[in-house]
Amino acid sequence: MDIVLIGNGKVGGNLTSQLVREGHNVTVIDKNPDKLKRIQDSQDVMCIEGNGATAEVQKEAGVNRADLLIATTPNDETNMLCCLIAKKLGAKKTISRVRNPEYYGQIELIREDISLSMVINPERMTADEIFRVLAFSAASRVEVFAKGRVELVEYKLHENSPLIGKMLMDIYGSFKTKCLICAVQRNKGDKTEIFIPSGNFVLEAGDRISIASSHKALEKFFRSTGTFKNKIKNVMIVGGGKIAFYLASQLSEIGMSVKIIESDMQRCRELAENLDKASIICGDGTDQELLLEEGLRDSDAFVSLTGIDEVNIITALYAKKNSEAKVVAKINRESYVDLTAQLGLDSIISPKFITATGILSYVRSLQNAKESDIEALYHLVGNNVEAIEFKVRDGADDLIGIPLKDLRLKKDMLICAIIRKRNIIIPSGADCIETGDSVVVVSKDHHLRSLSDMFD
Repeated sequence: MDIVLIGNGKVGGNLTSQLVREGHNVTVIDKNPDKLKRIQDSQDVMCIEGNGATAEVQKEAGVNRADLLIATTPNDETNMLCCLIAKKLGAKKTISRVRNPEYYGQIELIREDISLSMVINPERMTADEIFRVLAFSAASRVEVFAKGRVELVEYKLHENSPLIGKMLMDIYGSFKTKCLICAVQRNKGDKTEIFIPSGNFVLEAGDRISIASSHKALEKFFRSTGTFKNKIKNVMIVGGGKIAFYLASQLSEIGMSVKIIESDMQRCRELAENLDKASIICGDGTDQELLLEEGLRDSDAFVSLTGIDEVNIITALYAKKNSEAKVVAKINRESYVDLTAQLGLDSIISPKFITATGILSYVRSLQNAKESDIEALYHLVGNNVEAIEFKVRDGADDLIGIPLKDLRLKKDMLICAIIRKRNIIIPSGADCIETGDSVVVVSKDHHLRSLSDMFD
């Protein structure tokens, strides 16, 4: 596909590299020549210096021939204008980043008028992911499929886990719960291995496993293994940006007590005016005495959301050492992800990866004859594994009615859930897929665009 991307910041740069990796022709527009040079030195892309909100620059980038234009500049108004111009020039589809809560809340009123195919809000998407992690307190990460009916939960096995040393087929039999362990990340010194496990796979201490099932079945599984944690009731957030606003709004809605610590007085006033159920504290979130005074030791969860990765890491480590709270930290720099895992921080959230994954899901769906085959796409275990929800339609004769054990799937691929009407099936080899089902497929080293890509 021919894709034009306007704005080469954190989100744009990460998205460009992933689109190039998947074989797309990408043209990047940015006003900053240094940013363009960096991306051109590392990626096979065409770069154009200029204002992407002008028709002249977009024409130079070939927007009239583009399958998709993506606007990710820091300015919402600029992004929407870029998309409007691109559509007028002939771009087939457009995606705009819209971050302002006021704009985002009313975007559906004008979406059709300004010809937006998709709207992305990195802060809202990040808040949604943190919300899911806090709602399922035992997990370090939670992704949802089939409109929330299926959850894929990431969890690290600690040394006292009853799962250690057992084959998966024995686990499924002994715990009497319909769950499927569909991916395992194992660290051995400096080496990291990723497995899509079969039934005879044996778990080890320190493994990071991804488990798929319904929320109720997963709760039962965690209870039976002794790893279930009580529901979170109060949350301390350091950093009062847009993510904190969205997250606090969601947590307050379900009755959680929320306290936000923010250093900027004007921002504190804005938060206090818009979050009547949250407590807003004006202070330095890196001040250890302040954290203790404001009740860190009594908090069920601690979320570090400042704009500086290093600050988030340090405050998260302090909270982990001085409380029993579930700790979540926002990290954007890729090189810090492995470091934080080694330091014992299990729940790491990256807005740029979350945003890129959402857009990639849409881009892949555009490549199919039926654009809605892909319902959802997520990256798991350090972005090394993909979980994709497909809709099964008429014509999938090489898949429908055949027992899963007889399907010739590619290596390192697993069908981990079938959603049939309102029923969730955690499949065995004897189960079959029917027209109208949704299926969740987990794969390693494959970039699936359609169901047919699953087969050898």
